[in-house]
Amino acid sequence: MSGYGFPTLLQYSRLTNAAADLKSRAEQARTEMVTGRIADLKAELGGKVGDVHLLSKAISDVTARQDAATRALGRAQASQTALTLSEDGIVTMGADILSAVGQNHEPSINIAGTKAKLQLDAAISAFNTRYEGRSLFSGDAADLPALADAETLLTDIRAIFTGAADNAQLQTDLDFYFNDPAGGFETTIYTGGTGDAARTEIADGELVDYSAKADEQAVRDLLRHLATVVVADEQTGFVDRNEALSTAAGGLIQASSDIIAVRARIGASEERIAAAQTRLEAEETAYSLTYNEHTARDPYEAATRMQQIESQLEASYIVTSRISLLSLANYLR
Repeated sequence: MSGYGFPTLLQYSRLTNAAADLKSRAEQARTEMVTGRIADLKAELGGKVGDVHLLSKAISDVTARQDAATRALGRAQASQTALTLSEDGIVTMGADILSAVGQNHEPSINIAGTKAKLQLDAAISAFNTRYEGRSLFSGDAADLPALADAETLLTDIRAIFTGAADNAQLQTDLDFYFNDPAGGFETTIYTGGTGDAARTEIADGELVDYSAKADEQAVRDLLRHLATVVVADEQTGFVDRNEALSTAAGGLIQASSDIIAVRARIGASEERIAAAQTRLEAEETAYSLTYNEHTARDPYEAATRMQQIESQLEASYIVTSRISLLSLANYLR
């Protein structure tokens, strides 16, 4: 038979429920103390909770655009670095070749050929640069390298030299190779995609194109003239060798200017991205301030409330334990 009656049992049940409620409130206060946020927004804000959720979504959207803009700016900056490396020193190289040809100075021509080979390797490596695992100059095929290796290109150019009777035919054959859709550059050397890389949305409806491709004319011309210098240095028996070298030297000087134009285009996109980042930062700050006004909880106030609740909870446990010990024998003592 039970040691205590129905009224005592009812009181015990009420105290147990009260203790559970106090425990839940203490946990909520502890959470608010740690996070600095209201734990139960619906209970605290009532009908305004929908506005707070909209603010939270707006902050998430802005943060996502900030991340996208940061990645886009990083890719643009990496592209600028690669483009700089691709044309580093080629204006001087072109001038040196023209000087060496004018003096018919073979050692200087040989040095130019060696430098051209090194720069060709550097340029192809630069155009195959990857950023965050994606090729920078492969257009919409970012999983693929942009260009085949330098030796593959040089092998093709050597064959063109072998088949050319003079510089005029050489230039015609090089035009076909580099510029015709059926030429070797399109079919063998450029290995990226046919379309452009996806643009990035930096604001509502505002898209920015910050990329370049290794099949752009400036890149084709740069590789063409570097490869021509390398092979012309080798082909000492070519009838119009000096004329071919002079043509390539002038082409290198122009290619440098064309690459700089590509860099300027990307630079304009960088400015737009940077401006968008400033706007997004201002938006994020404004939304966050408003969100904090509605959802912030003073950690000190939450800690004080938690201590008060824990004191009540402790008292409740003491009373509950005493009731649980009540029996007729204990009552008669």
